[in-house]
Amino acid sequence: MKVFTSAIRIRSSAKTEEVNITNQVEAVLLESGIHEGQALVFTGHTTASLHLNNADKDLEEDFHNFLKEIVPNNPNYKHNKGEYGRNADAHLKSLLVGNSVTIPVTKGRLALGQWQAIYFSEFDGPRSRLISIKVFGVSEKSER
Repeated sequence: MKVFTSAIRIRSSAKTEEVNITNQVEAVLLESGIHEGQALVFTGHTTASLHLNNADKDLEEDFHNFLKEIVPNNPNYKHNKGEYGRNADAHLKSLLVGNSVTIPVTKGRLALGQWQAIYFSEFDGPRSRLISIKVFGVSEKSER
């Protein structure tokens, strides 16, 4: 089995934002040469997340509005009163959504559903963010 490690860097442009990173992850997969396996996409940031969703701009906005409703930035959160800033809501949203996705790799392509895309969710931007990618599997040559 082959393991390929890479990373992509993005720069969010707003406090909250959805960034479709599918094309960047596909480029890493192509570079890896892996034909069958899986791709792990991970962010180590505690105020951001990764998830799969329908590639639709309206849904991106609906997603952030929904999160804002269920996790408002309450001034009474202890984190908001501490030395670390006023971003407790960003941390809590990240906990709910998660920090990684794993996608099957089939015939050298990400095996996403017809409408699926890989999204990086920014909850405390704008910032420069690093996203780690590990691709595990076998190359086409090793299958023969």
